[in-house]
Amino acid sequence: MGRVIDQYLQRHAEPEAFCSSLGAQPALAKKQRYQNVLVIPAFAESERFLAAVLSHCMDADLLSIVVVNAPEQPTATEQQIKSTLKLLSSLKHSEQTPLLVIDRASLGQRIPSKQGVGLARKIGTDIALRLHRDGQIASPWLYQTDADARLPKDYFSAISPQQQGTVVFSHQHVSEDPILAQAAELYDAHMQYYVQALAAQGSAYAYPTLGSTIAVHADMYAKARGFPKRNAGEDFHLLNKLNKLAAITWLRQPTIEVQARRSTRVVFGTGPALEKIAALLEDDPSGHNYMSYDHRCFELLGKALNYLRQSSLGKEPYSINPINDPDHARVMQILQQLGLQKIVNDKLYQQPNAAQRQRLVTDWFDALKTLRFVHLARSYFPDTSLRQTLAQLPAPLRNEITF
Repeated sequence: MGRVIDQYLQRHAEPEAFCSSLGAQPALAKKQRYQNVLVIPAFAESERFLAAVLSHCMDADLLSIVVVNAPEQPTATEQQIKSTLKLLSSLKHSEQTPLLVIDRASLGQRIPSKQGVGLARKIGTDIALRLHRDGQIASPWLYQTDADARLPKDYFSAISPQQQGTVVFSHQHVSEDPILAQAAELYDAHMQYYVQALAAQGSAYAYPTLGSTIAVHADMYAKARGFPKRNAGEDFHLLNKLNKLAAITWLRQPTIEVQARRSTRVVFGTGPALEKIAALLEDDPSGHNYMSYDHRCFELLGKALNYLRQSSLGKEPYSINPINDPDHARVMQILQQLGLQKIVNDKLYQQPNAAQRQRLVTDWFDALKTLRFVHLARSYFPDTSLRQTLAQLPAPLRNEITF
């Protein structure tokens, strides 16, 4: 796969991966080889964030690549720019904390608003890939996290050296603020519920999607052509691509702690979700007014997946029977909205065998279409109280959710 890495670096890597000034940075000038590499985008963060991120795993023979970034104004406020520039000037390499700092925050270097954190992650990971290719990073695993994460002690030893593909670590949001802690508990339960409900219905895309929990093998990263340059959701979309190349491994242990923080930096994601939940809790401290998916949405999803499996086998896909099952019309309407006829009419039966038809269907009905299916199913089964929904789940599914 070395050829895949070389091709990626030549055709798709960001210019920073080949910047001559990298070699002048103390982290590379004083020590030419490290075991592990960790990529962290940082925008308007505390000057002490890195010590907190690495507080439990300082002995990992690690090079940290921090991409200090800020979007072009007016997306970023003057205070955020000021805070980010202060962070940039404060980050220092030391023998105890080897550090490579990339400046995408200074005037003239700022990131286009629509490319946001996705571009920041891509820059850092492209550099990490090049350093691995050149023999300066021994491990092929390109670890990703965020400034609000606290990595566990056994983080860098949790992945087998022989393993390949992509790994996502388990995580838990924490806060010393009681309201935020409760909001984080509800949000984590909502996200666990989504993933575990997908798994219960046999989805191939049942894994968490949080940027601070990803580790991707160098070969796989190159094959997927790197992080999408998006200002939000870059983690979701990268994992979606990677899972089509090889099934993602979800490690249940160890667990990464992520600081629960209110944020409106991006239009969706953890920060805005916590902001909304905290506001709900101020009105109703019980949390019963926090709404999530009705479980019947996932039951519809399971029937859709079964329909697609039967279709790929070339069988009459009537395990969902329009006479005996009133959900048939709902499932078919949603699938039609997602473009089912195009895939069936144009591609499905051109495949030479059932295995390739199943692969085509699985790649088509991917993480994004799965999410869209569940959202469209809400037109039939509107959201309900998360607490009530969890209490009524079948025991095997309920027991998989920490709440």
